[in-house]
Amino acid sequence: MNASQNMMTPSCPAPPSPEIAARTEEIFASSRRSNFQRTDRFFAVLMLVQWLGGIAAALLISPRTWAGAYSDVHIHVRAAVFLGGAVAAFPILLALLRPGEASTRHVIAVGQMLSSALLIHLTGGRIETHFHVFGSLAFLAFYREVSVLVTATVVVAADHWVRGLYFPQSVYGVLTVDRWRWFEHAGWVIFEGVILVLYCRRGRIEMRRLASQQAQLEATNRIIEAEVAQRTADLAAGETRLRMYAASLESANSALAEGKAQLERKQRELEELNAALEQATREARAASEAKSAFLANMSHEIRTPMTAILGFGDLLVDAEHNASDRLNYVNIIRRNGQHLLMLINDILDLSKIEAGMMKVERTLVNPGRVLADVAALFGERAGEKGIRLDVQLDGPVPERIVSDPVRVKQALVNLVGNAIKFTSAGGVTVRLGFEASRGAVVYHVADTGPGIPAEVQTRLFEPFVQADASTTRRFGGTGLGLTISRALARMLGGDLTLESRSGCGSTFSLRIDAGDVSGVPMLTSLESARAELESATASRRLPRLHGRILLVEDGPDNQRLIRGILRRAGAEVDLAENGADGVEAAMKARDEGRPYDVILMDMQMPVMDGYTAAAELRARGYTSQIVALTAHAMSGECQKCIDAGCDHFLSKPITREGLLREVAERLAFVAQI
Repeated sequence: MNASQNMMTPSCPAPPSPEIAARTEEIFASSRRSNFQRTDRFFAVLMLVQWLGGIAAALLISPRTWAGAYSDVHIHVRAAVFLGGAVAAFPILLALLRPGEASTRHVIAVGQMLSSALLIHLTGGRIETHFHVFGSLAFLAFYREVSVLVTATVVVAADHWVRGLYFPQSVYGVLTVDRWRWFEHAGWVIFEGVILVLYCRRGRIEMRRLASQQAQLEATNRIIEAEVAQRTADLAAGETRLRMYAASLESANSALAEGKAQLERKQRELEELNAALEQATREARAASEAKSAFLANMSHEIRTPMTAILGFGDLLVDAEHNASDRLNYVNIIRRNGQHLLMLINDILDLSKIEAGMMKVERTLVNPGRVLADVAALFGERAGEKGIRLDVQLDGPVPERIVSDPVRVKQALVNLVGNAIKFTSAGGVTVRLGFEASRGAVVYHVADTGPGIPAEVQTRLFEPFVQADASTTRRFGGTGLGLTISRALARMLGGDLTLESRSGCGSTFSLRIDAGDVSGVPMLTSLESARAELESATASRRLPRLHGRILLVEDGPDNQRLIRGILRRAGAEVDLAENGADGVEAAMKARDEGRPYDVILMDMQMPVMDGYTAAAELRARGYTSQIVALTAHAMSGECQKCIDAGCDHFLSKPITREGLLREVAERLAFVAQI
């Protein structure tokens, strides 16, 4: 009987352990507080929206009040703004500063119900607005706190009682009502409150149930984790034993694998070393061949003009030759000397470019003037070969661009010189155009020469490369011109390109970035450029000099040359053999009241070099002009001379025109002081 009764009696769940019960209460309390805080923030937003809504309702329903022709803002609008703001401000402040606190919830309940009362008043006690009270109670039920609903219900009842007795139209929309009507309204509010209280109780029960489930789940997880840890430890112990059993076999396999890996690594290293050795051998052989070819070419290029210079120099010594022959010999010597200088300049330019030390200027350039200058330079040479040299203008071209005039002319001279060199019949045409889409001027140099095979074009711009070996034997040259020209074009923001077919001539296109040409006049013909060139050429008479000059130079030949040029131009010239003598001579002349107007200072001398001498003069208060003379042509030499105390800089070899114009400029500067 007892057994059957026990079987029929439903089993009750065992009470939770103290740990689970404590954890349940902890989770439940945390969930309630999170719900309180979340609902507080919700009401902060809701009350702000209600306040703005009340203002909008007042403006819509009764914006102004009238007294005859006079109107003013309706009192309802002021009530919505100021009274509504006062009702909403404190609850919003507490919701932001003290979320989750009991006082905050009750203040929000009072404020929410007062907001409902204000809305009822603003709408003239419309029955529809009373539903806002029921909505507010529903929102307050989010707290799941019975006391909050009680507070709200008391506020509603008190509001309806007080206003129903003294201001019935404010709450009911009529002037007189039954004195107990407020009780009817309070009853319906209490009715909804009872429903919401039941909802809150069920919600709290559900929250506690979920908290209990979570606590039990956490306890179960801890048990499972402990079991997993134990089993993992058991598996680790078993794995350790297996490792111990397989240790000897693994050790043997490891040693075998290591030996095999070392053997393979050594084999790979040997293969890589062999490949590197073969590559280095090929590169060394190619470098040696290139060096040998270059040295042989340089030897030929240097010895050929040197032979002419020495040979015709010997002929000049022979008294049997007349004046006409001697003048011809001098011109030959000058031409071969200029060729040697061009060769040296090409090598120095290439070394600067490869070292990244080549500098370009940015100044105003007349592209038509450059074209006319180059055409005038090569016109006679083309005529001597019996070919024509034509220049054309392809459409309007900016009269001025921003670039480096020296480098633009250098690149164009290389291209036109090559075209004339390799053209035996027909002619060379140089066209100047402007590509507005690229913002570049372009010189097209087209010839009727033999053309360049496609397989050679890919390497034609490499240093020391010409179309074939016979080119050097037939025409001479080092193969540096195109390399330098392309590098200069790219440094000037453009490029050098080639179009050619074997037997059909070649066209080289030199593009130069024009810079900003907005508002610049456009050239429509080359006549103005030719006229400008002729005017500049006509004005290049060598100047006369009037002043005292000290030449500090240790080379006897240079002494005779420079002193002779200066004296023929009218200058008074004194000599000093080295920097120390130059310093003493300059200071002595100054102390005697006859200072030198200009000092020409060689920078490489025995006893005291020019750098030290210039610095010594400046240290002793010497203020006259000092012009440096140096054979150094690398980048930075000019700045080194200026830093030493020189005012300007001349590179050797010095030409008569360059020397006289530089000294004339220095003398003019002294005269202005």
